Amino acid sequence: MKILIVNNHTVHLESLGKALAGHQVEVQTYRPGVDFQYQDKDLIILSGGGGEGLEIHDEYQPGQLWYEDEMKLVRMANKPILGICMGFEVIAQAYGAPITQIGSLILEPSKLQVTKDAQKLLGQKSLIQYEAHSWRVRDVPSDFEVLATSKTGVEMFRYKNLLATQFHPEKGGTLNLQHLFSAVI
Repeated sequence: MKILIVNNHTVHLESLGKALAGHQVEVQTYRPGVDFQYQDKDLIILSGGGGEGLEIHDEYQPGQLWYEDEMKLVRMANKPILGICMGFEVIAQAYGAPITQIGSLILEPSKLQVTKDAQKLLGQKSLIQYEAHSWRVRDVPSDFEVLATSKTGVEMFRYKNLLATQFHPEKGGTLNLQHLFSAVI
């Protein structure tokens, strides 16, 4: 499979690379104005972030969202997209879901509550996944399908050809990236 990783300055890039072994992977590091090379790809993965605090506002262009160009990609690409952590937040925000700070960094495996639809889709009745984030999405648009939640909010959702996880499947847990491919492609 041909995959484009949009690297949101993740600290888990090596883990992503290992998890995608056997696939043809191209990595583009995100910055405003980047020309995404996704046309010949089968899947786009939006990685987690690196904790720079760029989740909400662009410090270089006050009033702008740092990830505005990535949000445009999400809305126009017409390709399967898998968002991980920051990528999850970018997809949620691209469709109007607010993200808020939790107050402290969550850095642990967490047990997630899984919906019946998710159980059918993923073949799992319960999930334990690695979380590493300090932002959350509590509500998504009504046409999004919430697949899993935790004490901090939504952990996984699906919308059209988009699938997004607040957790890090590339770091291990009940689900890995291969499980998620079948749910998005």
